[in-house]
Amino acid sequence: MLNRRLASLVLAACSIAASPTLAATESSDYVYCSNGLVCFRAPCPSGNALDLGTGKVVKGVALNTTELPLQDRAAPDTSDKLHAGKLVVRGSIQHRGEPNEPPMLVVTRIERASGKAERRRCAAH
Repeated sequence: MLNRRLASLVLAACSIAASPTLAATESSDYVYCSNGLVCFRAPCPSGNALDLGTGKVVKGVALNTTELPLQDRAAPDTSDKLHAGKLVVRGSIQHRGEPNEPPMLVVTRIERASGKAERRRCAAH
C-alpha cells in the first residue's frame, strides 16, 4: 500500500515538472516595452520584456494583464505606462497555446516605476 502511494506521488511530481506551462510560471520582475511592431490582431508579439533578475531581454512577447488587480487594470494610464516601459511589474513568461504563438508576459502586480536605465536597456533590443 505504501509503495503504491509513493509511486503515485513520484508520478505526480514528474508530471508537474515536465509540464511546460506549469514549469514556466516562476515569477520575476520585468520591464515591458514596445518593440515598435504594430499588430492588428492577437496574439501580438509587439514587446520585449527585460527580466530584472537575470538581465536578459525576451524578444517578441505579448502582454497579458488579465491577472492584474482590477484597480490597476482600471487606472486610465496603466496601459500607456506599461507599453512605454515606465513600470516594473511582477509576472511570468508563459508559453501557451500553439508552438508558433509568441510567449506571453502574464502580469500579476505592479511593483514600482522603472528607472531610465531599465527603460533604455529594454528598448535597446
